[in-house]
Amino acid sequence: MLRVLLFTFCLLSFSLSAQAADAARGKVVAQVRCMPCHHLNTLLPGIGPGLKGIYGRAPSISGIPFDVWDDTALNVWLSNPRAVKPNTRMVLPPIAARDRADIIAWFKSVKDEK
Repeated sequence: MLRVLLFTFCLLSFSLSAQAADAARGKVVAQVRCMPCHHLNTLLPGIGPGLKGIYGRAPSISGIPFDVWDDTALNVWLSNPRAVKPNTRMVLPPIAARDRADIIAWFKSVKDEK
């Protein structure tokens, strides 16, 4: 019985680590999916807000129903921005769950980048 439990634990641990978010991959995905309209440090005129330090910060745009951009809020927003804020200018094709997780992991790492 103990062997079965250990084997199951090992399998679960492996599958969870294999699914862990990848910040390096998230940076690549964000460059394609986010950076055409956003920048890390500044607000580009007429486009979207800067994304540096977005993780853990309150939304800078009114009408966003989240207190802070955390994993859940970012995942919901990136899944369907118009479901969160119907009049948003942010329009994007669906982002796969893995891509969203990787982008969020990258947002967390960008917080301390210079």
